[in-house]
Amino acid sequence: MNDSNIPLFSELLDWLEGRLPPEQAQALAARLQTAGTETQADLDWLRLFHQASQSVQSAVPPPNVRQTLQGRFAAYAETRQPPGLFQRLVAMLTFDSRVQPVTAGLRSVADDTEQRQLIYTSEAAEIAITVQPTLPDKNFTLTGQVFPLRDAPTDAFSIQLLKDAQEVGLVAADELGEFAFANLPAGEYSMVVSAGEYEVVVSSLYLQA
Repeated sequence: MNDSNIPLFSELLDWLEGRLPPEQAQALAARLQTAGTETQADLDWLRLFHQASQSVQSAVPPPNVRQTLQGRFAAYAETRQPPGLFQRLVAMLTFDSRVQPVTAGLRSVADDTEQRQLIYTSEAAEIAITVQPTLPDKNFTLTGQVFPLRDAPTDAFSIQLLKDAQEVGLVAADELGEFAFANLPAGEYSMVVSAGEYEVVVSSLYLQA
């Protein structure tokens, strides 16, 4: 997730060197009053660099070389990952108890009276899901367990279940990372598992009668 209140490196440099229009410079100065420690550290470093560059006589590169270097530095600043930046990860289906191996285009999560086990994997966590049809209402019970792959306690996870982009349930995992949703009608769902500085998205979860 990008925070629009965090100035870009190139924006900070333009502000220090007086290249921003007055209104934009004033707005940036106001944003810096409430900026976090990472931005303040970047600003302090740029100030020192700017002061040092003013005292050193060096050859001025041709305009095309300067433009290329500025572009490369801006690209680096955009892609670097400061500590604390929120991450959104998409989980991939890696195990299906009914279909082995997993085939492209698999859509259904449950289509008869037997339960189904699924495992979704991401860089941050594995999510094991069991879907059990309930009779006679033909709804579903969804239980799961989160296995973190990073340093996070299992009970730090919250699990949000959505249908048609609307929240239908929000629960917290217990100390074992387990969670449950009951009385779910058939349809397409998505799931967001959140903890600390990241969230893992299961984008398509189909419950079919």
